[in-house]
Amino acid sequence: MIFPHSGVGFFYLGIMFRLKLSSKTLQANQPIIATIGNFDGFHLGHQELLGQLNQLANAQQAWRMLITFDVLPHEYFADKAGILRSPRIGLLRDKIQIIQASGMIDEVVVLHFNQALAQLTPLEFIQKILLERLKISDMLVGHDFRFGDQARGSIADLRASGIVTSEFAELKHQQVRVSSSLIRELAADQNLAMIQSYLGHNICYTSRVVKGNQLARKWNFPTINLNLYKIRPVLWGIYTSYVYIDGQRYFGVTNIGKNPTVSEGKVYKIETHLLDVDLDLYGKIAAVEILHFLRPELKFDGLEPLFKQMYQDLADAREFFAKIKE
Repeated sequence: MIFPHSGVGFFYLGIMFRLKLSSKTLQANQPIIATIGNFDGFHLGHQELLGQLNQLANAQQAWRMLITFDVLPHEYFADKAGILRSPRIGLLRDKIQIIQASGMIDEVVVLHFNQALAQLTPLEFIQKILLERLKISDMLVGHDFRFGDQARGSIADLRASGIVTSEFAELKHQQVRVSSSLIRELAADQNLAMIQSYLGHNICYTSRVVKGNQLARKWNFPTINLNLYKIRPVLWGIYTSYVYIDGQRYFGVTNIGKNPTVSEGKVYKIETHLLDVDLDLYGKIAAVEILHFLRPELKFDGLEPLFKQMYQDLADAREFFAKIKE
């Protein structure tokens, strides 16, 4: 498990910020090799890509850079079209923490995907972002990589600009092509064991604790609520969880969904009841690691049956944690 921290530096450059992850220092005239993508979930395929990036970087003592987005491109276009976003496997903070823990990247660049970025032609993106802002000399991308306005840019455009571009050899795990789309399919079936095998880690949501409607507290069932920043999470239901706050681990029961019994169901929420503790955690950074699926989220006929089921969820969670302690 990777604990949240505040030790990385943020440097704002107009449409993006940069985070230095390693203890190294970029040297004058040092080549910079980069890869770019959503990296949603940071699965085994992404990890293999970074392995290949490191091989190329080591051959020329290059600076290792990963470029990603705060709002993913498909989320931006879904919002613009007024349609439902595709679910996100993980949050940006979790992605960066996993990348940092890998030790395979020196710097992460996060692009803010907005109208200005979406409208850049392939040549403008290469010139303004890759060359002028980031000084990239080499790139490693998939064979079908596309970028720029209407996704008109390709590997040929990168090479024509003078950027040395290599193609990533995709990973197959047990003859299966590992992808974020595959993880989303498995999540729809609540297949957490297979998700963990393809991610190499459990799904985790790390964000700041914000105030909820305080309703559960009135029923002696206080919860911590994570700020999702409009993200639609890939998981949906009631789960057992580990919760990490200030270096401490707690047992939890987590609801991921829209609380249909008590709200109109327009906002996605992650709410977690911590077993046997009641702490003032507002404003803290909490990491919720999803462990085991208990049941789907349901709409109940009033608060009494809802909280009756919640106490049953608590009993089921205690049984789960008792078993893993054995």
